[in-house]
Amino acid sequence: MAKTRTDKAQYRIEPVGEPEGSGRLTLSGDWRIGTIGGLAPRLKSDLKPFDAIEIDSSGLEQLDTAGAYLLSAVIGSRLSGDVFAGQDNFRGLYDLVSGRDLTVDEFHEDHVRREDSQNPIVRGMAKLGVGVVANLTIFSALLAFIGHTVVTLIATIFNPWRLRLTPLVSLMQRAGIEALPIVIASNLFIGAVIAFLGAMQLRQFGAQVFSIELVGIAELRELGPLITAVLLAGRSASSFAAEIGAMKMNQEIDAMRVMGIDPYEALVLPRLIGLVLMIPLITFVGSMAGMIGGFSIIWTTLDYGPPMIIQRTLDYVDISHFFVGMVKTPFYAAAIAIIGCHMGMTVTEDVISLGRQVTRAVVQAIFAIFVIDAVFALLFQGVPAV
Repeated sequence: MAKTRTDKAQYRIEPVGEPEGSGRLTLSGDWRIGTIGGLAPRLKSDLKPFDAIEIDSSGLEQLDTAGAYLLSAVIGSRLSGDVFAGQDNFRGLYDLVSGRDLTVDEFHEDHVRREDSQNPIVRGMAKLGVGVVANLTIFSALLAFIGHTVVTLIATIFNPWRLRLTPLVSLMQRAGIEALPIVIASNLFIGAVIAFLGAMQLRQFGAQVFSIELVGIAELRELGPLITAVLLAGRSASSFAAEIGAMKMNQEIDAMRVMGIDPYEALVLPRLIGLVLMIPLITFVGSMAGMIGGFSIIWTTLDYGPPMIIQRTLDYVDISHFFVGMVKTPFYAAAIAIIGCHMGMTVTEDVISLGRQVTRAVVQAIFAIFVIDAVFALLFQGVPAV
């Protein structure tokens, strides 16, 4: 009896004289997942008459885990002789997947069942390890991106004519001037909330007058810069990632490199410099809006007039709080611009990747802002807070 398959995964079965009921399975061609579809039932039927089966794999060209699983499933314990003689890679793969007997019905479900039966602690640690390695890879790529950006920035400082003024001015308008309405509105309400809560709590101790200093210090030192940076992270980091990511998908960045244009010089630096230049102005306007919102609540709820509010602010809110708040803003802007541009550069050629990287840009930028704020809080802890 002899049978031959005509597709890429080929086999031939022939009886062997001794011992009785033995057969030889001769393999040839490509035995991988893409070429063995529907083969298992037929192969099982052809091998059914034999009690012992030896394998001749001298003509086998390719074998993967799917092909090894199939052979292990249909042959089972009937295997005789040295399997894959002289082909150590194939034999090692077969030995790996045939650690237990598999039935044909189990063939397609075995991988899932092995994962489900794995120790949950081991599975959890494995996932943790994969996550750590993935995050280290992302972090190293970000460091490389920062290094390339810094080198390009230094080269531009020594060669100012390389700076592209048109995109720089456009970015300053889009990332700066056009962000003022949302920054003003947000800080206005935040200042009002801080003033209302402060006045209600301090009134219990007869110290409601100190709510003026509370609003001034909180807005100038922390809330004004922080709220402005978070809003810009949601607005500008996502915009930068989406713009550069779309260019990456359309292969425009590759075209720029072919034309001899440095993408870092043309795309990253204008966004970085524009945001760094504009964020102090936006932060100042946002802090003033927050103070106005807070002082308005104090005026209406505590009946302290503008002259008293202005006088106490000038007397008791030290100018150092303003400088502590403003010195952080360039670092916020650099983190937002670098993370947004980096996420855009890592977009692949599909829309799902674009959406994922835009989301990561916003989340990572906001996280970086809070980290920077915490670092500066530690650095400036000696600066008077009152």
